[in-house]
Amino acid sequence: MRLLVRFVAVAAVLMGLIFLGSGAPKVPAGQPNPSPEPPSGSGPGAAIERFRIGETRKGERLWDVEADRAEISEERGIAVLTRVVQPVQIVIHRGEERLVIFAEKAVVDLKTKDIQLIGNVRCESNQGARLFSESLNWSAANRRITTDAPILIEKAGLQIRGKGMEADTVLERIIIRERIASEVTLSGGVEQRQ
Repeated sequence: MRLLVRFVAVAAVLMGLIFLGSGAPKVPAGQPNPSPEPPSGSGPGAAIERFRIGETRKGERLWDVEADRAEISEERGIAVLTRVVQPVQIVIHRGEERLVIFAEKAVVDLKTKDIQLIGNVRCESNQGARLFSESLNWSAANRRITTDAPILIEKAGLQIRGKGMEADTVLERIIIRERIASEVTLSGGVEQRQ
């Protein structure tokens, strides 16, 4: 009977995860971001190995998530997805376009469906753009990617470095906030601009 009760509880949590979405947890100004680490002395509500989940709306695929491990904390309203062997992988769809994001860890806000990606974050658009950073946030509400961390963007022989950025879901439109430097690889050499 206890096994059945636990199974029903885990199933309820998983049903809540089905409504996941995207982005970084929204925190009112002046308040610290929630820690991706569980508070000391308390474990996850449920832990799942080889975790996979996705969301569709009106038959349209919105996103898919894969992780070696997921720890769900109902009390804190988050799911922490971590790498054991393979990086956490999130695929964001926009029609026929898609963005694949890899990271060491992802913290999902179960209420807002925002995602905070942490550690060796790499994004690859099917249009050829690549983005690298140590942390990114994806907002489910406005389907935007943001970060305050240093970034590197690569596309068609162009490398752009900066700090802080905001981009659409498939890296078509990117705004870099500060310290912008670019490097263009030409057929015979490299040209740098700041």
